[in-house]
Amino acid sequence: MADRGPTVVNTGGSGAGWAVAAIVVLFIVGALFLFGGELFDGSGGGGGNTNVDVTVPNVEAPQAPSGGEGTQAPAGGQGTQAPPGGTQQ
Repeated sequence: MADRGPTVVNTGGSGAGWAVAAIVVLFIVGALFLFGGELFDGSGGGGGNTNVDVTVPNVEAPQAPSGGEGTQAPAGGQGTQAPPGGTQQ
């Protein structure tokens, strides 16, 4: 029998190459949206910075009691005692 060259069999393809190409294209478009920065922000890549001005209202701190008004002991010279034995769990 004579020596023949290689034989190529074409089965018509399954379309897997097109599916892989579509996935790669979707991946590239997604990467552009995520990392493209100013490409798709509608400003044509010209910056489009947004200035945000937040004004906080002036709030005064409450006045501390003067002369120890809030720390006076009750009348009679005795304060409230803690229960014996400390805290219970």
